[in-house]
Amino acid sequence: MKCTLLIMILAVATLTGFTSSAAAQDKIEVRPDHHVGQATLPCTILDFTQSEIKVKLLPSGTVRTYPGSEIVKVHTPQTESHQRGLEQMHQGKYDKATQSFSEALNIENRTWVRREILAQLIKAALFQGDILKAALRFQTMVEHEPDARYFELIPLDWSISESLSPARSAARSWLTDPNEVRQLLGASILLTAPDFAAQSEATLRSLATSTNRNIQQLARAQLWRLRLRAGDISLLELQRWERNLKLIPEHLRGGPCYLLGAGYAQLDRHGQAAAWYLWVPLGYAANPQLSADASLKAADSLKAMGQSANALRLYQETVARYPTTAARQMAEQMINQLMQEAGQNN
Repeated sequence: MKCTLLIMILAVATLTGFTSSAAAQDKIEVRPDHHVGQATLPCTILDFTQSEIKVKLLPSGTVRTYPGSEIVKVHTPQTESHQRGLEQMHQGKYDKATQSFSEALNIENRTWVRREILAQLIKAALFQGDILKAALRFQTMVEHEPDARYFELIPLDWSISESLSPARSAARSWLTDPNEVRQLLGASILLTAPDFAAQSEATLRSLATSTNRNIQQLARAQLWRLRLRAGDISLLELQRWERNLKLIPEHLRGGPCYLLGAGYAQLDRHGQAAAWYLWVPLGYAANPQLSADASLKAADSLKAMGQSANALRLYQETVARYPTTAARQMAEQMINQLMQEAGQNN
């Protein structure tokens, strides 16, 4: 389960720091499918989606569209506030990053770059655990782009037990909104709420037939939560989920991997549970809160297998990597417990 090429491209494009000169030129590095070499093309980027990039080549002015699979790297000028926000995100200064990105959004005219900035604002909200802000920003980002590059940032709830999300109040109106993205967010958040569970399930079953593949597959995976809540999952059903995972766009598999981990944990198959949980922080880390919880639960599974030393290292890594999450507190408690047990054994 490798990350798609386009996701890696976007990670590089975000982190490598572009020139801030106003006179700087867009460039794309292209490697056509089944070719060894690659070419760097000066251009003006007209649009950039999950599946393709549309550019006006320079100096000819020819407009061309390249599939995402052929793009190696993207270079584009960024404003000073945009660059500053990226640096602050890297430093974990999410409040300051939000302010910088908001400034950048006010002065950036390119539609596709505005979506890029909105994606960073969503990430900042997710790191801070503000699901309502993340959801509202996500809705804005995908409003005119069904094939959003950062659809994996959709802040769905993947928990098994009832969660008291601060977005519940807003989710009630989303549940009946004609927009499918809002419906999906609302149904996900309210699926474990007793008063809205039936309506949420019905909404998810309807969305499972959507013509939008992202919506369709995420809705189907969200329904797995009901099977796990019922507590009567079988090995055959989990194996069927694994096969169905191949139908889900690769960049959206984080939540489903988390649910597979939870399923195997319910069957006390802790080795498989740990492996599936670890896919979330290692391969699909769009949501830091989910990644932190998956890392914590992977450590729990290792501990259940009697691998205390490995569990301790993973608890410690959870604390180090996710300092602003609730999972950190639980991991610290487990570290103290394992250290005490080790001291008693000595």
